[in-house]
Amino acid sequence: MSIRVGINGFGRIGRCVARLCAESPDVDIVAVNDIMDDPENLAYLYNYDSTYGRAEKKAKRVNGNGTLAIGEDQFQLYAKPDITEVPWDRDDVDVVIDSSGVRANVTGCQTLVNDEKVKKAVVTHLPDGDIDRALIMGVNDNEYDADSDHVVSSVICDANAIAHVLSVFEEQFGIEGGFVTTLHPWLAYQNLVDRGVSSQSNPGHFWKDYSLGRASIGTMIPKETTAMNALRPIMSDVVDKVHAFSYRVPTGIVASADLTLRLKDNPGLDTIVQSLENYADNSPYVSINYESLTALDYLATPWSAIIDMQWTAMCDDMVKVVLWYDNEWGYSNRVVDVVRHVAA
Repeated sequence: MSIRVGINGFGRIGRCVARLCAESPDVDIVAVNDIMDDPENLAYLYNYDSTYGRAEKKAKRVNGNGTLAIGEDQFQLYAKPDITEVPWDRDDVDVVIDSSGVRANVTGCQTLVNDEKVKKAVVTHLPDGDIDRALIMGVNDNEYDADSDHVVSSVICDANAIAHVLSVFEEQFGIEGGFVTTLHPWLAYQNLVDRGVSSQSNPGHFWKDYSLGRASIGTMIPKETTAMNALRPIMSDVVDKVHAFSYRVPTGIVASADLTLRLKDNPGLDTIVQSLENYADNSPYVSINYESLTALDYLATPWSAIIDMQWTAMCDDMVKVVLWYDNEWGYSNRVVDVVRHVAA
């Protein structure tokens, strides 16, 4: 039996998830909700993507009503501002994916589960409270409890990337402290020209730094990041020892993370390299690169993280590791993996 999925929020992540589901025989999209009440425009955005190109299977409106078809699969479209207003149960949704980014919809996911409108919910960010479990595949997915974990967060792209390397170093060598710097492409809510920070169209943003209101093109914007705090439910001991900082960079896709960690002992560079290679060889979520590549060479890669081995280095008891990850496509692959995990 295939997993019947509903998607709440048909933006960047929602559409990437939809493309992955359309190519997955074990996952069927049966309902989509988005506040934009324009089926033709939603189909157009799915079919023609400025980052990933044309969809292999085109979406089209069916019979002039609120139904879209992708290939042979059809699903119902809704335009409700509240996730609880969507009749997911009428479409027999097993798992609803909330990719809206709206805090209230996370609370709504709990309501849907409690009212038995859906069996499980997967949230594509990490809100404070209202989730039963934060899951990073390959790091703590073995902790999932099907009897009690009904609203699950797939956390964020940065945390999915750095968690693997942090777990390797903490478990094998011990982390004394360190820093993580992420370089994240621009996001849809940023401004094209200088405006007030309050003008950003992120419904839940909390930033006070005026620089976040500046034009997103042509410059790097230093900012706080939730990359480490997002890992607190998963590896709190490490979070208390590692500080994080971020740049919002003027590129459209593919993020990077630079980790500098002080270890409890000095295992030597050869041992570090061997440990990372062994981990990647046995992980379906992490890969390794040995070539001189740029960010766009990692476009549309499915990994949570690719370790760029040419920059791995040691200085006394400090180690430096550089990661790359497609912050949309790679992360969306993990969202679908979490859906499979909770549905199983």
